[in-house]
Amino acid sequence: MSPIISTIALIALAATTTGDAQPVPVPGEVKVFKDWSVGCDNGGDCQAISLVDDVRGGFKEWGGPITIVRTAGADDILKIRVLLQVTAIERYQVVVDGRVVDTGAMAEGDYPIEIVGKKARKVATAIARGRKLEVQALNGDSLTKISLAGSTAALRYIDQQQRRARTPTALVAKGRRTFRPIQKEVPVITVNPWTPAKRIPATTEIVDLVENSPCKDERFGVVEDQIFPLGQKDGRYRALILMSCGSGAYNFSSAAYIGEIRGDEKKGASWAFRPATYDLQPAWNGEGRPPLLVNAHWEENRQILSSFAKGRGIGDCGSAESFIWDGEKFRLIESSGMQECRGAYEWITTWRAKYQKAEELAAQNELESQ
Repeated sequence: MSPIISTIALIALAATTTGDAQPVPVPGEVKVFKDWSVGCDNGGDCQAISLVDDVRGGFKEWGGPITIVRTAGADDILKIRVLLQVTAIERYQVVVDGRVVDTGAMAEGDYPIEIVGKKARKVATAIARGRKLEVQALNGDSLTKISLAGSTAALRYIDQQQRRARTPTALVAKGRRTFRPIQKEVPVITVNPWTPAKRIPATTEIVDLVENSPCKDERFGVVEDQIFPLGQKDGRYRALILMSCGSGAYNFSSAAYIGEIRGDEKKGASWAFRPATYDLQPAWNGEGRPPLLVNAHWEENRQILSSFAKGRGIGDCGSAESFIWDGEKFRLIESSGMQECRGAYEWITTWRAKYQKAEELAAQNELESQ
């Protein structure tokens, strides 16, 4: 066994035996009901998104999806948004089964139509009861056509997940029961970042790491490894290595490694490497190799590592995760996904978490105890 691989194994073993009192991520499920996809996150907030009707019309009549967003708490925010790329249109109208159910001014940005409050409830009710929806300019030009097949089941699913069924707040399963908002606290991850430092491994050491890694035979064409400092603590220095590990037309895979050194290279010290660890493995796993991040991005200031895997080039399906570095491993703070490649350019959030520095949390606890 080579020295580098041996060092990786030893450090990885030490990492798995450390106690862990952090929250365990359990992302929600994304379900599909005919031409609608729906899901909720761990805080109880839900999204229902329309999909292209593959049987009738398809992308020929598709200008973008409609998203229904509803929060679970007492604030009860209900929004209906339409993702469109249009210009020079001042006003819109939403038509369900030939009847205008809403009209308003177009705004700028990716979501030129956003309906909230009582108007949103009216439109959501029409969606649940209807068969076809069309967003038009006031002159009748079609901006997008939406199949409502499955919308009733999707909105009923939200009613059930948020415990609104048989209450006046339900969109589908209405009743007279008193609505009691579910109480789900979004978890807080404690992070303990090291003191900022700029030290990183030398290029020769990265070359040795690559040559002894499972990614060696997956590197084709132009490859680019990225190295970032993770700081220093008690004379130890760490670095993040994003090793190129395969690529396709629109997805570029990376394997994350953590390097650590104590002492001076001029006096014989060398970097030891281990695969990065996660509280929940990234969605793309490889047999016999570390988990892969796709189209990885490292935000150095906040120490957040993100992965964005597209199921196809136009980006209407796939999975995305963001992880915060807690000082020892990467912890999931957000995940979203869309398994159906049917025009939903907005994906459904399935997990979210907050994070707080250990010293800030200790100070807060001390204040509360006084």
